[in-house]
Amino acid sequence: MSSARFTVLLCVHQQAALLPFAVETVLWQSHGDFELFVVCDGAPEAAACARALAVRDPRIRVFDFEKGERNGERHRDAVLALASGDYVAHLGYDDLWFPDHLKELAALLAEVEFGNLTLMAMTPDGSPLNFRGDLADPATRQRLLSQQWNFFGPTVTGYRLSTYRRLAEGWAPAPPGIWSDLYMWRKFLRLDGVTAGSRPSIQSLCLHNSLRRHMTPEQRHAETARWMDIIRDPAGRAAMVDRYRSSAGRRSARALAYRLRERALAWLRHMRG
Repeated sequence: MSSARFTVLLCVHQQAALLPFAVETVLWQSHGDFELFVVCDGAPEAAACARALAVRDPRIRVFDFEKGERNGERHRDAVLALASGDYVAHLGYDDLWFPDHLKELAALLAEVEFGNLTLMAMTPDGSPLNFRGDLADPATRQRLLSQQWNFFGPTVTGYRLSTYRRLAEGWAPAPPGIWSDLYMWRKFLRLDGVTAGSRPSIQSLCLHNSLRRHMTPEQRHAETARWMDIIRDPAGRAAMVDRYRSSAGRRSARALAYRLRERALAWLRHMRG
């Protein structure tokens, strides 16, 4: 479905100053057939900012909700009832998409109902964080279903709206002790006959809020502005991705060497009786 329409959910509950960066990265998408729902969870400043941004592009709709339970997950379910897209994508208010994000996600969702692109995240000091997994792998899916483990977040996730509407329950607050996104992913993975997969394409930068609670709003804004300057430049984006892949390759090599060493030691212990 190369001409598929997206509904993009951009949920925000704080840090209104970061919202223009995230919105800019939606508006510059090479796949331009989308509607952008800015879902404000008890964030009046963010709602005012989003309404100002909506003046410049009719694809933007702003939903100003009172603060909901946990991260306002029920607000997401409410706005998806109004969605007109074939596919749904999410973007964190403090994350950034590359221009081909929706194009790559559309290629994935033409093949599967639920999936993810590769998650690339950076720590505040600029060190890459590596996350590995493939939803097409039954063992990976089972681990997601049975353990408190996740390898991708909403910013790199997509699903068919028709599949979402088949669920007995959509977005809702997770029980205590379970991450909200993992709780949602499990609903998809338990859906009878669902197809799922991962596409090894890096098309976004995640700047996790959980690693930046010590930073002031001014520091967060300055950090995001620096990354935006890099992302706007195609050569800068390419260099960032190359650096991330090199880091991931080194980590994989170390992990493989460790596993081989452990197997060798286990074999030696067995031979020695």
